Amino acid sequence: MWTTWATVEQFHYINPHPAMEFSRVDKNGKVEHWRSECGNNPSRMARDGWTKNRSLALLKPGTRVKLYVGTSLAGGFNGIVNRIENEKGEAIVETAEVRNAVDMDGVPGGYQPTAADRAKAAASSAIDIYKDEK
Repeated sequence: MWTTWATVEQFHYINPHPAMEFSRVDKNGKVEHWRSECGNNPSRMARDGWTKNRSLALLKPGTRVKLYVGTSLAGGFNGIVNRIENEKGEAIVETAEVRNAVDMDGVPGGYQPTAADRAKAAASSAIDIYKDEK
């Protein structure tokens, strides 16, 4: 997980996971356009108080937010957002517990996974499949 300040381009309260498009500016002034999903489904978010109307009202296009992002293992500007904060540091949407997030605001590309990261994830998935078969 890593954090960055971003601007909401679109927030879609859809199944199976709400999706968000956002932009961020790197330290060289280049704008990056990202696509992401939130960690929980709309039903769970609504039970936690994050109804469609509330989420859409707080995440209008142009809203500046701090995001806790997990980049897709495939890399690129895709990922999962597990927490969204307003400029006061208050949670707007929190879909999963966030631990050890690294501040990568302004770092071009944010966190991009390495080949070692992808291999580790593949090995972990193979272990999980093996455990499930036993």
